[in-house]
Amino acid sequence: MKLTFETGGKAHTLTLDPAASPNTLSHLLAALPLTADIHCAKIAGSHIMWPVPFLCRSEGGRDVLEMPPGAFFYWPERQYLEITYAPLQAETASVNYLGQLDGPVDWLKDYAETQRREQGLRPFFAHLTGPNQSPPSPHTDAPSPAFTRLADARRAAWTREPQEVADLMAREGKMMPFGPLHMAEGELRKTQELLWRLWNTPDARTAEDGVAVARFVIEAALTRVVGLCHMTKTGDALTDGLEALADTPLQDVLEELVLYTGRMAAWLDARLCFFAYNEATLRARSAWDGAHH
Repeated sequence: MKLTFETGGKAHTLTLDPAASPNTLSHLLAALPLTADIHCAKIAGSHIMWPVPFLCRSEGGRDVLEMPPGAFFYWPERQYLEITYAPLQAETASVNYLGQLDGPVDWLKDYAETQRREQGLRPFFAHLTGPNQSPPSPHTDAPSPAFTRLADARRAAWTREPQEVADLMAREGKMMPFGPLHMAEGELRKTQELLWRLWNTPDARTAEDGVAVARFVIEAALTRVVGLCHMTKTGDALTDGLEALADTPLQDVLEELVLYTGRMAAWLDARLCFFAYNEATLRARSAWDGAHH
């Protein structure tokens, strides 16, 4: 079984391993065809990654540092698909191995280096196609109005970059727009990861305790996302999540919130010029060291 990964006008194939992570593979095939926005690696270094609209738990328990060049895998905690092109330099994560990029990886190394240097200056997109299969059955219970609004916000966020992101980028003022851009991206990513941990361990606490933890996480996120970054539309979706906790199964609400906050964090991430920021940090490090000697 193969997938086609097309970017920059060129198509490449991925050979899947159906036995490695069958549940994850099932969710992936149900999501195809998929237009992916490519993001640079900030810590591990030698891979590209893109967000996908489904949640899966750890399957197979493969150490990300053991992934060979060309490995294709899913990172459960962040809901990213990734392809490596060289040994990773640092990371601690259990990932779901899905298959291997066919042929040499030199083109991917070159592509990733260009994408790393130019992220934030322009978007990078790829298309993933292959054999599609029916998606998992949707929730059968009648949703509450708040849950319906949250689900609508999640679907809209996965369709295109929300206007609120462009509005944030258009702000003028001291440390604008970088200040709220950087803070909101980090806060939404943290919220996504905390809620995913709650979703990932449904039997670790009572339903009441789970709702209490979810409320704590969402309310904390609201103080920064809305109170400091003034992303009011995103705040509306988070508030709908809070309201939905009162009358909707916790796992259903968590799934929507994780996918929504993760997608919003990715849109903000795509606007961050990480290479330029790292270069500036290296220059600042040298200046700092020189001032202390």
